[in-house]
Amino acid sequence: MLSQSSSSSASSSTSLQKMKKRRWTREQLLKNLEILGPLAAPLPPDLPPSPPASRSNSPTAPAIKRKHESPQDHDVVKRSRTNGLPEKPSSHHHNLYHPPPPPPPPPSQPLRSSNAVPSFNLRSEPSEDGEVREDTTAVTPRGPAPAVLSTTVPVRRPRRGRPAPTSFDEMHDIYHKYGRMLKYSGDARFWSTYPATHKEYRPLANPPPPNSPYHKHGGLIARLELVDALVCFTYSLWSKDFSRKSCFRETWATIEAFLGWCKNKWIAELDTIGDREKALLGLIWMIEGFIHGRKFFFSAKLVIDPEMDRIWAKMKAEMTMLSGNAEKADGQPTQPPMLPSPASIAPVNSANSTPITNSASGTPNVNISSGINLANSPAPSRSALPVSTALPQYMHSLLPQTAKGQSASYNMVEAAAKATATINPALAFNVKELSGGVMAAGYCMEHAQRTLTLPILARHYPTTFARMMSSSLTAHEEHEPDIEDEEGELFWPGQCVTGEGLGWVCLMGKAMIKEFGRDIGYLGLAGVVPKPAPGPITGDSSRHASVLR
Repeated sequence: MLSQSSSSSASSSTSLQKMKKRRWTREQLLKNLEILGPLAAPLPPDLPPSPPASRSNSPTAPAIKRKHESPQDHDVVKRSRTNGLPEKPSSHHHNLYHPPPPPPPPPSQPLRSSNAVPSFNLRSEPSEDGEVREDTTAVTPRGPAPAVLSTTVPVRRPRRGRPAPTSFDEMHDIYHKYGRMLKYSGDARFWSTYPATHKEYRPLANPPPPNSPYHKHGGLIARLELVDALVCFTYSLWSKDFSRKSCFRETWATIEAFLGWCKNKWIAELDTIGDREKALLGLIWMIEGFIHGRKFFFSAKLVIDPEMDRIWAKMKAEMTMLSGNAEKADGQPTQPPMLPSPASIAPVNSANSTPITNSASGTPNVNISSGINLANSPAPSRSALPVSTALPQYMHSLLPQTAKGQSASYNMVEAAAKATATINPALAFNVKELSGGVMAAGYCMEHAQRTLTLPILARHYPTTFARMMSSSLTAHEEHEPDIEDEEGELFWPGQCVTGEGLGWVCLMGKAMIKEFGRDIGYLGLAGVVPKPAPGPITGDSSRHASVLR
């Protein structure tokens, strides 16, 4: 018995020893599996799931993998599945060819930062027979932010504060001069692009060299110089207005002719240019719309609104007087209508006597019955009071109430509607200009938003777009940026009905011109056609002259 037990114990110890000899460590397993050759790296967890691979193509060692997986790793995997956020890659067989994951953190620490993007399990099928399919939804990762915002960040310049009025006057003179130079160059370059047989052809004294950007893109650069001149002229006039917190309408009238000339040059090429060039046409429309907006806002604020307050005060006093007189006329006592006498409605026979019958049956006389029915018939219903249409319904509340505290009566409204007021010709003209300015501003802005929007800027002018979107400036800091700065902060122009924002339009326009010009070799003022020395003015040379010249 003792020998049998000893033999059995020896055999069991031998089997245990053999099993211990067969057990491989993870390092030995990885070393022995190197004969399979290098494997491609697994897909990152932020990609969408790929179609499931064939079962026959995957390595067939499920028993070894399951057998030698440590209980700790197994427990980590199961816990991570319960949370729905597994820490391992998408399939188990990848773990055989890569170092094991680090041990899990203590329970007191979070598994990951709250700001980190969770890596969802994107497996499309179980990795082993008998394993339950996980109920996970493939989440399409959110695309990265536009590269323009992460790579092009504007430089935040120190705040300069509002300059003195003399600084604005200098800026007015400088950019008026720049505008004249660019305007002349644009006109002269346009005339030189016509065929030699054309009546508008005017050759340049010093034409650009062949194959140079100014030679290859002569027409486009001419239009670019014209819109650059328009921005300079507008910025010049705006700086004078802004420094004095006013609007000089007579000065703005000097830019109208050139603005129309410049706009027509771009509209003529509308069918042959792309969206990037069309955005510059939208810029011209926006400049015109903001000019109209500034003019009608300051006209309403400084001229029309004070004058209309004075006129309306007089008009309202007269309406009150007329409606009061009408109420007094309504309240005067009048003689009531005479009631009909009994004799006029009584029949021939007395109404108090016994009815006279014409037959033995005692049927009353027909005339008597008719008289009784007329006397006892109900009075006709009183109709509703009429409502006056002499004044709009919303103006009835502006009239005084009656003595009984009721709203104005029909006669009171009719009387108040006869009030009049006198306006002088200047006010009538200003009101007409105001209504025309509102309509013109709406028309221009409607055309501007067709070709110049924030999405269009993001696609075709990414640098300018980033300078506005990543800006710390506010709407009331138009004086802060330098218009020649190509890296500073900008601001998307607000609404033209505020009367402000024209400075932001000029700053944005200059940035667009510089960004567009870099791609075609545009040099700005450094590449203008110089204006010849003053001489006798001929009809041809002054054909497109404006007051700005």
